[in-house]
Amino acid sequence: MVKILIADDDSEDRELLKLEIERALEPLDRDIRFADAKSVKKAKQLLMAQMFDIMTLDIEFDRINEGIDALPEIFETWPTLNIIIISGKLNKSEVSAQLFRFTKDNVLKGKRWSRHFDVLDKKDDKTEAFRSAYSFAVSQREGAEKARELFLLAESYLEKGMLDRCIEIYQKIQSLIPGDTESGENIAIFAGGLSVDSALEYFKKGETIVASLLLGYYIESRLKEYTAASIGCSYPSPADCLRMLEENRGFSPYRKGIFNRLARLRNRAIHEPAALAEEDFDKATKDLELLSETLQT
Repeated sequence: MVKILIADDDSEDRELLKLEIERALEPLDRDIRFADAKSVKKAKQLLMAQMFDIMTLDIEFDRINEGIDALPEIFETWPTLNIIIISGKLNKSEVSAQLFRFTKDNVLKGKRWSRHFDVLDKKDDKTEAFRSAYSFAVSQREGAEKARELFLLAESYLEKGMLDRCIEIYQKIQSLIPGDTESGENIAIFAGGLSVDSALEYFKKGETIVASLLLGYYIESRLKEYTAASIGCSYPSPADCLRMLEENRGFSPYRKGIFNRLARLRNRAIHEPAALAEEDFDKATKDLELLSETLQT
C-alpha cells in the first residue's frame, strides 16, 4: 500500500494526476490510497493527521508561488516526506532557482533529508519520477522497521552500561534514517555531552530508568578519571580503582569517604535504577565537586 497526498486547487488536475500515478505504479503496487487537498492549509492539516509516503504539490493556489512559499515549513516539519513539485506556470529551472537558496542554506547548516524530491512540469511524463518516489518510500518503511529493532538492541546495551556499543547502534540508525532526532541526541550525550544535569533532565521527563543508568555511567567515568589523575592509571571498575587508591599514601580518609559515597550511588543507579530520587542527583553533583577539589589540594 502507498498513501499519496495530492495538493492542487484544480479538481481536474488532481484527477489527472491520480490517473498518471495509477498508470505509473500499477506494476509496483495496486493498493494506492489518495487524499486531496485543494489548499496549502488543508494539505498541512492532512499531513498532521496521518502519514503519507508521497506528496505532489502545485506551485499556485490562492496566491502565486503559495506552494513554493510553504515548502520550507513542509521540509522542516516532515523531513522524510517524498515530495514532487508539479508546475504548470513556471518552468523547472525557475522553480529550482527559487528553491536553491533554501536547500543550500540548510545543507550548509548540516541538515540533510532522506527523501525523494523532484520538480516536474504538468506536461512531463511523470512515470519515472513517481516510480522513483515510490521506491524511496518503500525503502524508508523497511529502514523504519529495522530502526525499531536497533532501538531495542541499543536499550539492552544501555541497561548493561555498554555505552560504546550503544553509540555504534545509534550510528547505524542514523545511516538508515539520516537526521533521526532521538539517535542523534543519544550519540551526542554518550559521546561526551553526558553530565548529571543531562541525566536529571531525563529523570524529570519521567524516564527514570534511563536517567539512573546514565547517572551511574557518568559517576563511574568520573571515578575512573579521578583515579587516573591521582595515581597515573585507571582500572576496569570503581572497586578496583578504590583498592589501588588505598595503596597510595595521599589517599586520605576524607577522600575515601567521598569516593565511597559516589561508588555506592553508582552501584544503586545501575543495579536499582527505579529506587533513585531527584535528591540523589544533587548529592552526586556535590560529591563530584568535592572529589574534584581534593585533586587541587
